[in-house]
Amino acid sequence: MQITHNQRGKSVYTVKLNQPTLYANLTTYFADPEAVCQQAETWDRRRGRVQHRVIGVSTEMNAYLAADWPLVAQVAEVTRTVTSKGQTSTEVVYLITDLCPKQASPLRLLSLVRGQWGIENRLHYVRDVSFQEDRSRLRTGNAPQLLAAFRNLAISLIHRCSTSQICATRRSFSSHPEQTLALLCSQGGQQ
Repeated sequence: MQITHNQRGKSVYTVKLNQPTLYANLTTYFADPEAVCQQAETWDRRRGRVQHRVIGVSTEMNAYLAADWPLVAQVAEVTRTVTSKGQTSTEVVYLITDLCPKQASPLRLLSLVRGQWGIENRLHYVRDVSFQEDRSRLRTGNAPQLLAAFRNLAISLIHRCSTSQICATRRSFSSHPEQTLALLCSQGGQQ
């Protein structure tokens, strides 16, 4: 994972365990009670769930991380606490970004991360519920990647139809393959 500016874009990356050194450095830094950081928090109450998000953002790690992460401008720790039906769960996520404090305040970073989670959740919901991807028993060879490509194609075609009725459109595609093929071959997505 490298931060690049080839297209002049800015990035916010979630640091996961596949970057063990960076993950350990951020965990250690934010565990220190003397860590210098700006904080923000949000509360959401929807559908019987209460979500409390707290973010701590710092520029103090920039010089230390510069050798491996030369474009890093801020690091952050997001703690999300969700209470639903009397059960409480807490998740901690670490971030690095090339957005400087003027470009992204702690509240702005929290908003960007929440927006990304929303996109991920909507996509995974479609894959898991409408396409039952998690129930697939194909695990060998190229079959999982091939089926994922077909699901991506189906999802793209459904979005080209400008509909939010994923299951109904999927059934229509399977009942009318000639219309589906016509949609696939059309340039603007309109039949």
